[in-house]
Amino acid sequence: MAMRSAGTPQDHDSSTRYLTELLSERQKLGPFVQVLPICSRLLNQEIVRLSTLVTNQGFVDHERLEHGSPMTSAGPLSNGGAMDLGGWAGLQTERMSMSQAASMGWHGAPTGSITPVVKKVLRLDVPVDKFPHFNFVGRLLGPRGNSLKRIEVTTDCRVFIRGRGSVKDSAKEEKLRDKPGYEHLNEPLHVLVEAELPANIIDSRLNQALEILEEMLKPV
Repeated sequence: MAMRSAGTPQDHDSSTRYLTELLSERQKLGPFVQVLPICSRLLNQEIVRLSTLVTNQGFVDHERLEHGSPMTSAGPLSNGGAMDLGGWAGLQTERMSMSQAASMGWHGAPTGSITPVVKKVLRLDVPVDKFPHFNFVGRLLGPRGNSLKRIEVTTDCRVFIRGRGSVKDSAKEEKLRDKPGYEHLNEPLHVLVEAELPANIIDSRLNQALEILEEMLKPV
């Protein structure tokens, strides 16, 4: 995502258009915030950065921004133009001032310093040897894959089913087995849980996902 500054009038106009585009994309992303948390967080950070920049140049009514009021095309600009920011208040779960937003951490948690984002992957073996006739893949996926999606939405982790039996079509699995990227098909059936989250919460989210998966892997 390119960083822009507001120096000349042309830069001001460009920044205003850019901010409007960011806000529009943030609205479109709304339904997918839980599925794409990192994308949402980065977009929010850029909106906060640019809004603060434009505010400092006198192009935005800071009082409106601070109270989360929707800004419409009636909002005045110093050059006599207008800026349509289309409802800032609806873009965040909770209304917050720009100064507050700049100091908020992951999912709106106040933080005194920036917490580094780290990536971790955990493996959970599926007990196929103990229960060879149980449909573990079907249990994990659920109807139309909804069970797996719910875990991902709830924990902010990504879940991948890997190993022998992870491909629905056994003939297709045999064809893929020795191809690059499909080496896992030579391993026993297992689940990978991946997360890319702030260091202070990633372990709790991964453990939450593992607990849910372990319960699902108990045949009933």
